[in-house]
Amino acid sequence: MTRLSLISILVGTLTIAVRLPGVFMPAAFRDAAVKFPRHVPVGRILMGIVAMIVWWVMYHAAAGDEWKWAQPFIFIGVPVVYGLVYHFTPHYLALRALAALMLLAAWQMIPPADQSAAPLRLVVTIYAYLWVVIALWMASAPHHFRDLLGFVMANDRRCRLACSAGIVTGLVLVSLGVLVY
Repeated sequence: MTRLSLISILVGTLTIAVRLPGVFMPAAFRDAAVKFPRHVPVGRILMGIVAMIVWWVMYHAAAGDEWKWAQPFIFIGVPVVYGLVYHFTPHYLALRALAALMLLAAWQMIPPADQSAAPLRLVVTIYAYLWVVIALWMASAPHHFRDLLGFVMANDRRCRLACSAGIVTGLVLVSLGVLVY
């Protein structure tokens, strides 16, 4: 099993798992989805996860000789920045944290796809770049994304249709991971 196969299966499974409640319980899913962008406790948890991942990546990236001097600043700076974000920007924190997680996930998806010789590797690459564009949009204009989410989640039919499209996308990624990569 290659790294691209593993990533494709994981991302596809996550996509299916997130969208599945929207098909079977659309009313509860819609309620949670509409409240998500401004949900402060979830935003703090997600931003904490983002901060830990970023701290770990930056700290170990600075382990080389040229950047060894930066490790103490990273060790102190990332928690300080997290605390400032946590304290001063509670609005749309969950949406911005999700955007950061999407960027970090796309960062893990692209290199294995670039190194693969499989002809359908571009499916994962395109999906990752779509995540990057959507994440940038979510972080820079969260109120627009909230409005779109409100439109898509306006009734059960739209919710089921949107979630079904996500499930089909997840199934394609899982199938590619199992059968092609």
